[in-house]
Amino acid sequence: RHYLTTRSRALHRFLDSWYNAIMIVLGICAVVIVVFAITAAMSDKVREAVISSKIYKKGFAVHMNLFSRIHNNAVRKHKEDIFEKLKSSVESVGGGDILEIGAGTGANFEFFPEGSSIIALEPNPHMVPYLRENADKFPHVQLKNIVPGFAENMDGIPDASVAAVVCTMTLCSVSDVKATLAEIKRVLKPGGYFYFLEHVADEPETWRNSFQRRFDNQWKYLGDGCSCSRETWTHLDNASFSTVSYRKFDLKELTVLCYLIRPHLAGHAIK
Repeated sequence: RHYLTTRSRALHRFLDSWYNAIMIVLGICAVVIVVFAITAAMSDKVREAVISSKIYKKGFAVHMNLFSRIHNNAVRKHKEDIFEKLKSSVESVGGGDILEIGAGTGANFEFFPEGSSIIALEPNPHMVPYLRENADKFPHVQLKNIVPGFAENMDGIPDASVAAVVCTMTLCSVSDVKATLAEIKRVLKPGGYFYFLEHVADEPETWRNSFQRRFDNQWKYLGDGCSCSRETWTHLDNASFSTVSYRKFDLKELTVLCYLIRPHLAGHAIK
């Protein structure tokens, strides 16, 4: 009888511990659901107010300085394939500067060909210290100028003035992709190359595509307006470049925490 009572108490404690664990998990899930529901219900104006604040921009610059290293390690082979073509592309139009749109922390500087002259367009002033730090770290390239501004309206860059344009992990965040591509065409020399590498929406009717569309608004809070469900290739196809070439791939080397942005697109377009 004593043995049965002891077993009964042990079983009771075991069930209690499991019950408490389950309740904690359910509580956390409930909080997550509430947070996602609230952010999903927030208007675009509220989101823009949050991500345009000084404290957010400063924190995002710190985040990108760390994330860029993780992303570079995952995407290194693809970037090397793109950037090794830059030198001949620049020479094909008589040489000149390379414009990098959304230069961020300067994560691409290590990949640029020897002797590249870079004009960096960057709207977030808190990125600039990291940008200059990477420029010093990779002296094989010359950081000619840092232009504050947005890709949708690059009025600080003259028409037909750059030999090539580079854009990585940026078209996901611009407010108007069509206007951005039009501006890229405007500033390129005739025959100039536009190189891009972006995360994009997964194929339709996949689980990941469903998650991307479902949580796109929440993702914008994490990524300074970045959309995880953008079909960037459709904009490229309709931008009236003389040539557009790209390939889609799943960047499995990227951490599982970045599951929603593993689908990538890389290629080039010619004015």
